[in-house]
Amino acid sequence: MSVLRHTIALVTLATLALVAAGCSSTPDSTAPPDGAAATESGFPRTIEHALGEATIPEKPERVVTLSWMNHDIVAALGVVPVGVPETWGGDEEGFTPWFRDQVENELDAEMPEVINVTEDGPDYEQILALQPDVIIGVYSGFTETEYERLSEIAPTVAYMDRPFTAGTWQEHTEIIGEILGEDDKATELIEQTEAAIDEEAAKYPNLDDASFLYSTTFSEGSTEITAYISEDPRVRLLHEFGMVDTPQLAAETADVPADTWYGGISLEELDSVEADVVLAWSYAAADTANALEHPVFTRWDPIANGRYFIAEDNTLGMATSAPDVLSIPWAIEQGYIEDISAAIDGDAVVHTAE
Repeated sequence: MSVLRHTIALVTLATLALVAAGCSSTPDSTAPPDGAAATESGFPRTIEHALGEATIPEKPERVVTLSWMNHDIVAALGVVPVGVPETWGGDEEGFTPWFRDQVENELDAEMPEVINVTEDGPDYEQILALQPDVIIGVYSGFTETEYERLSEIAPTVAYMDRPFTAGTWQEHTEIIGEILGEDDKATELIEQTEAAIDEEAAKYPNLDDASFLYSTTFSEGSTEITAYISEDPRVRLLHEFGMVDTPQLAAETADVPADTWYGGISLEELDSVEADVVLAWSYAAADTANALEHPVFTRWDPIANGRYFIAEDNTLGMATSAPDVLSIPWAIEQGYIEDISAAIDGDAVVHTAE
């Protein structure tokens, strides 16, 4: 394994471990004020997923989420989860600004308890104590063992097909809407978010058919760059703004295993990769500096001509790596698409945390 691949693997494991933090109390979940009565008759519901099926006997009120994106969608649907994992890129308590705003300001509720999650899995005793009606991990990578243990606590919905990259944000919203008995509200949220995407895309016509590669910066000694697959959520999101994959992406990621969302491209082969713009997230400022000083990387046409956007901001990285109905509008407000448009025109952008 190359230094880069090893580094990315460690970062990914650390990120997905979602280092634990805690709150002193468990808030009551907030059921949605509108539409609840109309959907009560829709239970019990059985949700099929990659690891089995979950039968939900009645409209859930106490919800635990154990994967990126999912607690955002639950809150957007009007329900405050009783337990969530710490989110990478979040504040000192592990919450992103868009999730905190939805819970505290829109729903006027207390923040949920943070679930302790390690490389060995979630804290099952902590989850049991929360007495969940359902456990949601639609964007998870649950192992069979984790799924079985969680299912002993409450009906558990895992990923639909492929761990961590399964489905679009629209599909996740529909599934969680079905789980919560909020199908109509889910459809409304999707339509609102798609309208926001269309409105923003219309402001920047140079995004239309602009080819891109989504990558990362890299540490000293690396011999390759990351190439996120076309099905990765951060890549799919840019497709919705009219952008297209570099023609070489399919070939470069053809051998990526089913449980992985990125491949690698040798630095020595970059000249064969055509892209109108290169997008990347950076784990550290030192990695950004290393990439932008690397003699081979900086000879690559899009880099040499300033056609790159680097997100050196973990919060923006989270918003766009696991996009959903709350984080997409937030990312737009932060100038994500405006910055990419500038990069396409050769005005390179390194977006740092404020």
